[in-house]
Amino acid sequence: MATLAQLESQIQKLQRRADVLRERKSIEVIAKIRAMMDEFGLTIADLAKAGSGTRKTRGRPAGSGQSAISRKGATKSKLPPKYRDPESGATWSGHARPPAWIKDAPDRSVYLINGAASKNGARKRKSARNAAA
Repeated sequence: MATLAQLESQIQKLQRRADVLRERKSIEVIAKIRAMMDEFGLTIADLAKAGSGTRKTRGRPAGSGQSAISRKGATKSKLPPKYRDPESGATWSGHARPPAWIKDAPDRSVYLINGAASKNGARKRKSARNAAA
């Protein structure tokens, strides 16, 4: 079995061989490109000009307005807290995943912040009246 030093030596030798092959291949490719440029009368400026117009870009053009992320953040407002942990003072709005301190509570009304229940109750009664009308 080979030692670590032997393997590292082999890796270095293989890397040097790969670099030499890459250099030879790039010289051949450059020669072919120059021959084709001479054949068609192209210059480097022609390549630069052609490359800038043909490449498709993804997404909205730069400077065309707000990005989706900034629009999304600007329209959403933070919800007011509905529940409070009496021990730590941590709050929760009642939306999304419940925090650990209230997750397994059998009755969450114990954690309601004063006024949160009456606001929701008033909202529910109002919508019930609108539905009955």
